[in-house]
Amino acid sequence: MSDYPPGPPPPPGVPGAQEPVDALGRPLARWGERLGAFVIDELFVYIVARLAVFALGLHRTFGARLLWFVIAVAYYAVLNGSQQGQTFGKRVFGIAVRDGDAGGSITPAGAALRYIVVGMYRIVLFFAVFTVLDGLWPLRERRRQALHDKIAGSVVVRVTPS
Repeated sequence: MSDYPPGPPPPPGVPGAQEPVDALGRPLARWGERLGAFVIDELFVYIVARLAVFALGLHRTFGARLLWFVIAVAYYAVLNGSQQGQTFGKRVFGIAVRDGDAGGSITPAGAALRYIVVGMYRIVLFFAVFTVLDGLWPLRERRRQALHDKIAGSVVVRVTPS
């Protein structure tokens, strides 16, 4: 037996470390899973928005940017605000958006707010700086929440083993 007290627990990601969990005990999504899902979702929204812009003849106008933003907000609000809490990208990576306190699904309004906070770069390019900061935030946060998660009171959890 040692006379020294036990040391601090190992940091997340190190063998023997406990993964952070949500209110219902589900493991929180890793940063790479979140990034992968975001890339898939953004590609999907980009293609749909480009087709809509082309169909409506709004090339290189503020209306095109606004339409792109509206399509993105609707996509994220409907799918993240559903009972499953999964966009197409989140489904591929086995992760879902959940209420940070209760662990259940978030409302479509909460899902829209969650995206509006991060998606403003579509209208005003300056917000891209915030979007990058927001995307990196979960790397150093105990509950792996991005800033838009904190504002909406949500977390992203793993719903299938990865």
